Amino acid sequence: MFTVYDIEVFPNDWMIVFLDTETGDIERIHNDKEALMSKIQRLSSQILVGYNNYFYDDIILAGLIKGDGPYELTQKIFRKEWISHRLNMVTLDVMQEVRQGLSLKEAQANMGMDIVETPVDFEKEELTPEEVERVFQYCENDVRTTANLFQKREAYFTSKFEIVDTFKLQVSAVKKTRASLSAAVLKAKKPMKKNGWNANPDDRLHLTFDKRLKLMELPAEIVEFYKNIEMAFNHGEKPEVLEKEKLDVEISGVPHTFGFGGLHGARENFKHEGDMLQIDVSSFYPALMINNGFISRRAKSPELFRQLYQDRLRLKGVKDPKQEVYKIVLNATFGASKNAFNDLYDPRQFNQTTMNGQLIMTHLLLLLQPFCELIQSNTDGIIVSYDREMRGMIDEVVKRFGVHYELTLDVDEVAKIAQRDVNNYVVQFADGSIKTKGCFRQHEDGDWERNSFAIADKALTDFYMYGTPVQKTVIDSFKTGRLDLFQIVTKTGKFDGMVWERNGQMEPIQKVNRLFASTDRSSGSVYKVRNTSGTDKLHKVAGAPEKALVWNEAIDALNKRFIDLNWYVKTIQGMIF
Repeated sequence: MFTVYDIEVFPNDWMIVFLDTETGDIERIHNDKEALMSKIQRLSSQILVGYNNYFYDDIILAGLIKGDGPYELTQKIFRKEWISHRLNMVTLDVMQEVRQGLSLKEAQANMGMDIVETPVDFEKEELTPEEVERVFQYCENDVRTTANLFQKREAYFTSKFEIVDTFKLQVSAVKKTRASLSAAVLKAKKPMKKNGWNANPDDRLHLTFDKRLKLMELPAEIVEFYKNIEMAFNHGEKPEVLEKEKLDVEISGVPHTFGFGGLHGARENFKHEGDMLQIDVSSFYPALMINNGFISRRAKSPELFRQLYQDRLRLKGVKDPKQEVYKIVLNATFGASKNAFNDLYDPRQFNQTTMNGQLIMTHLLLLLQPFCELIQSNTDGIIVSYDREMRGMIDEVVKRFGVHYELTLDVDEVAKIAQRDVNNYVVQFADGSIKTKGCFRQHEDGDWERNSFAIADKALTDFYMYGTPVQKTVIDSFKTGRLDLFQIVTKTGKFDGMVWERNGQMEPIQKVNRLFASTDRSSGSVYKVRNTSGTDKLHKVAGAPEKALVWNEAIDALNKRFIDLNWYVKTIQGMIF
């Protein structure tokens, strides 16, 4: 049913590799239009899968079918020119809705694969047979990686097919993002103005408060902060600037930041073991949207959103896995209201939802303040420590709060926490399960989106949750062959290149690289290069060891005796607070 493909284009050559996901069979095509058309006919019942194919491969393939030159099309794509070609097939892009900027090469590095770039110049006009074979091998490596990632993202693509099936959308809609699918489900359509899309609605900072809020019980400076923003908007100040305004306020002894994002606050460099509770609001933003009419005004069927919410609660209550489909649509609808390219775009509703969400969570913090100590707060939940004799009062406050605001709250017991700040913490629940974020994230099976210096994540979590010395985690991971935990993945980004110091010389290296701390005295560090007025300036890669080993072949081929374990132990110990 699925065929993965990848295209490479040169001035006078084009190559395509197809991989059948069921049989594993590979098929190569090189400058052969007849063979390509035959293959396309045989793929009529298949779904093509690629990586970034929506913005490149699909366009090139459509051009090849039409008879246009792929090299000229490639140059137009690079110049960001408008191209009308559209492939008349259902395709899936594995890059869709992944971390921004994640290249296939970086994903390969994260998974410990060979990331050696092809040495063949893509501007070369005549390729030798050896170079053609080398490019095909490079291309085959890419399609196998894409097939691997496609399997890892099965749940994501399954959810899109289920949305299409559940809400009777056209099959081709599966190419849309989940936010765009949500717009289709709610029959949203963005109105047009004479000069184009209504990209900046006149009322985007006209704010209303949840009628359940007791503003007199909230800190006056927070309420005034939002009122002043609306006043400034009415006096002509730019909404894009006003929406970036921040207010720092201490709530329950913890610094908090207010604005038009989620609420965030945490005790920094904090550790605690004992009686704690995590109190979360279930489907917080969807509930606020329903309670206050904050659903996008572009939705022609806002009542359907309310029905989806009720259906999801019903399915969740009977543990029906289909509830996840409804959850995706509900959550995506909120985010879509701030996306100017989505038919649900309605920034006023987005701003009202986030503002009221912060004020409502603030009210919960103030109500609980006499009975517990705040440890952290986030967009839809908080963690508090408490004395056991206060548990009954806490439960009563939470119950009444939920009834008053027409919200459902979940309370879970926490046994242990270590948090550096609001974005980096690890929590152990009473049942022994672990929740991590930031520098504590776990990589038990690797992580294809992020897997750089992951040994620090594991060592810090083991240290704070289980009391395991850093050196033990490092040595045990090394002995069991988890070398992927030790890699540091770095990429050129917006710089002009990257170099590796070896034997006192700066050696150019590729755009994406895998580093290890090395015991080799001839090795130096790794630097990014920025060319300014013809002069190269070197910038040491953040976190790179002073003695680095650049290893871009598969990790399982690395001789691990060159890895400097002492560097990892000392570096991680320096991260302990």
